This record gives sequence, C-alpha cells and structure tokens, in this order.
Amino acid sequence: MRTHNPRCPAGTGTPIASSVKTPKRLSILAAIAATALGVVALAPAPAAALPFITAGSQLDFTGGVNPIGGTDIYNATGLDFRTSGLASVGTAGTLSLAASLSGVFTALNAATCPSAVAGGCGTITDLLSYSVATQTLNNPALPVLSLLTVTQGPLFASFDLTGFVISETNPTSNTLGTVTVSGAGLLSFTGYAPTSAIFTLTGQGPLNTSFSGSVISTGTLIPEPASLAVIGAGMFGLGMVRRKARTER
Repeated sequence: MRTHNPRCPAGTGTPIASSVKTPKRLSILAAIAATALGVVALAPAPAAALPFITAGSQLDFTGGVNPIGGTDIYNATGLDFRTSGLASVGTAGTLSLAASLSGVFTALNAATCPSAVAGGCGTITDLLSYSVATQTLNNPALPVLSLLTVTQGPLFASFDLTGFVISETNPTSNTLGTVTVSGAGLLSFTGYAPTSAIFTLTGQGPLNTSFSGSVISTGTLIPEPASLAVIGAGMFGLGMVRRKARTER
C-alpha cells in the first residue's frame, strides 16, 4: 500500500523545504554569526579626522632665480629657480625658510635650514614657460603637484598649485623690475589635512636675482569649480544607473 509523505503535497513526490531549523542548522548559523561578530570586533576603528591647517598659518621661503626667455626678470617668459646657487633649467630649485614663519609652521626651524645656496631644506619646481598676455602657465601645465616642498626632520610640507596669475613691472629710475607669481592651491603639512591656501612669489632686480615667497592657509578646504563639475557628473551618472535599474525591474 502506498504511504503518504506528510512533507509532500498530495499527488506529488516532491518534498516541501522545511522552515524548521534543526539543531545542526542552528549550530551552523551560530558559528557563522560568531565569526561575523569576530570580524567586526577585529576591524580597526576609523581614524579621527585630521584638522585643517590653522587659518593664517604662513610658510615663508627664499631662494635664487634666473629669467628664461627674456633679458631680465621683468620680461622673462619662464623662471629657472637656482639649485644650490647654480642655473639648472628643468631641475627643481632649492629654497630656504624665512624667519617670518607663523601659525603651525613655527614647528619648523628657519635657523637650522641651510641657505638655498648651501642646499636649503626644500625644493621649488621651475616655471619653464608662461604667458603674461594670456595669464597661462604652459610648462608645467596646471595643476603643478608639489610646486614646493619643505622637509625638516619628521616634518614635511608641500603645496600643489591649481590656479595661476602672473604680473611683471618694468624698472624705473627709482624701482627695480619685478615679477610676481600668485595662485590658489592645496597646502599639506604633517599632522594636518590638506587645506586650501594662497601662494605668492616675487622676484626683483636685474638678471639673476633672488626671490621670496609665502603660502598662507585659508583654514578650510574650498572646492574648485572643476572638482564640483566632476562631483556633479558622478551624481548624474549614479542617477542614470538607478533609473535604468528601476526600468529593468
């Protein structure tokens, strides 16, 4: 006589999966849960966010510079920052720290930083080609990563140039010819989050001369139009993916 299996619907021979958890299944689930909890427990806690560089903190520096493509610093089409006092087109120049450091940058010691001629304690990238007429930096092109760096013991600072403005002033009977480079960018320093900053550098005098410059922190991170455009494009793309997913359901 044919017996009826209570786990099979009438007229079928296919068992229905039971929703009742057997002791063996419960032990397996418990082991999985314990493993997951162990992974969570072992996961490192998220690092605390670093503070921005205090607003007004000023990194001041000096060095030597030669004009490129002109007869003098005020009509040049590029700047060769001297390396240990020598012309070195295409090689990063050396810079020294000025005593007027302020804010968080007082952690650096200008007195123990060698002069730029003696090798300095930092570097600055040559601006090989620019146009005053069009206000463009041609070589290197923007952004200039690590335009300048400073290393002193465990401390390291760097500045990425993302905006560029240049002006030149002809000499007069009472004043020297000058070139001034300025722009916005991102300033980094050991122990702090990258922070928006303003860069200024001025060289004056005939032919091969010296320069002085500073990078001043704004105390925050200011999104750039280009960055906002990328974020906007990303959000638009994400929206299109979600719309497509809803359509395909």
